[in-house]
Amino acid sequence: MSIKQYFRIRHLFHLLKNLLLDKFVIKSHQNFKEKTLLLIKTEAIGDYILYRNFIEVVKKSHRFAGYRLVLIGNELWKDMALAYDAKFIDEFIWIKRNAFVKDWTYRKQILQQVNQLQVEFAIQANYSREFLIGDSLINASQAKYSIGSKGDRLNEWPIFKAIADDWYSTLLTVNDAVVFEFDKNKVFFEAVLNASIDLHLPSFPVLKTQETREIICFPGAGEAIKQWPISNFAALLLQLYQQYQLPIRVCGAAKEFEMGEQIKKALPAGTVSNDCGKTSLPELCEAIASASILITNDSSAFHIAAAVKTPVVCVLMGRHYGRFAPYPATANWIKTIYPTQFLKLLHHQQLEVKATDFDAVVSINEITVEAVFEQVNALLVKA
Repeated sequence: MSIKQYFRIRHLFHLLKNLLLDKFVIKSHQNFKEKTLLLIKTEAIGDYILYRNFIEVVKKSHRFAGYRLVLIGNELWKDMALAYDAKFIDEFIWIKRNAFVKDWTYRKQILQQVNQLQVEFAIQANYSREFLIGDSLINASQAKYSIGSKGDRLNEWPIFKAIADDWYSTLLTVNDAVVFEFDKNKVFFEAVLNASIDLHLPSFPVLKTQETREIICFPGAGEAIKQWPISNFAALLLQLYQQYQLPIRVCGAAKEFEMGEQIKKALPAGTVSNDCGKTSLPELCEAIASASILITNDSSAFHIAAAVKTPVVCVLMGRHYGRFAPYPATANWIKTIYPTQFLKLLHHQQLEVKATDFDAVVSINEITVEAVFEQVNALLVKA
């Protein structure tokens, strides 16, 4: 049995187990609390950044004027949401995604809490829905009106997606072509609100302090396949330091502290500050907003830089090309670099699907230090 087959079987076990057990917890409602709206967004930090501007739009909309808003969110970005979006949300419910899928006691507690809200409306904008998380939360709400996206089957088996489809009173058809995620969210909420939305890119209400003349490096990635070698980051930063003499700050999660130490040891003493695990998300937003440039893998930091308009160079392997990156050409402070082999596939019409497929394997190691240096140098010179 391959590792992939093992994970599919394990996933099927959780699907069947939770589908059965959830029935004993979720109660249908005869009465609903008027003017209550539940928003569900449980994915990663980057997904939230591409979503969060629409919370204010919903709160200030004619359709939901005077509604009490409840947001179910991922604990990973709790401090970010509390810092920037608490004024639009009346109540937060935070979930731990892994525990919600695997720990029945924890899952039961969350499902009951959501069920007891008795909301009038529940909305999940996610295009690639997840049966065990977002869809299950919609089902738990038993809202009078539940709105979602018809979406794709990227994250779920067809039979379970069909079951979950019946949990929605309205499924909106959003453009099935590969469209930038922020634009997908915009089209979805325009349909929900029956109004045009004058937003084009994500943004944060982060005030840039006096610019800190420093380079921020975010070397971590959620998966090994998306991780540009640390030795490459170190070689790149050494070249940049020799040319610009700018201090370098390495940021990331606590688990990436050793990456920061490797980079620190490769450069002259006193050049690099290793802040991995030492900054909250709001502090990271403020640091990136004030930096000269950010250099990163495909990560939350990439989307933060995009939102605060800090020059950024992002190294990517190409997964989900067009949906989460690259950003629209109008965002000229953003540079993305892809492996040469990926670009060859991308521009060969018959192989385009293979290039952008979730399982497509194109090595990020093909990207050279020289190619990244050229893009970073162009942005620094421009600044």
